[in-house]
Amino acid sequence: MKFPRTAEDVENEILNSVNKYGQHQGLRIGQLTRVLQKANPEIIVEGVIRILERRSNADTFSQQELAGRVLEIVQPKSQKDLKEVLQRVLKGWDKSVEQFPFWLRNNYGINELKVAFAELELTEMEKDKLQTLKWWLRLN
Repeated sequence: MKFPRTAEDVENEILNSVNKYGQHQGLRIGQLTRVLQKANPEIIVEGVIRILERRSNADTFSQQELAGRVLEIVQPKSQKDLKEVLQRVLKGWDKSVEQFPFWLRNNYGINELKVAFAELELTEMEKDKLQTLKWWLRLN
């Protein structure tokens, strides 16, 4: 595994981990997160967002679950605009990937989340996903 210098590198490492190791990712997630602990947090976040915003394919859940584990373990801090993050991710996010809502809470705080939620203009599908995100955070 090479040290990631770009968001694309992070995205590719996550995708390659799923493709190469499938359900047997235990050692790989440890290796991946140890390397990512030393990477620029903003490229980690962008790489993970790229995974979470993907539309469904055969491996979407596995890819997003690993991306979520990266958020959970590394806890990268980001200054990205919260509304932009939500609008990008709500289109493709698998509602079973619970690490994403908790990372949002830890990175932005509940008050900022509530404000952003109220300001979003969403499709019906995105509203449904937002309701699930709120449910994970016990904000319903």
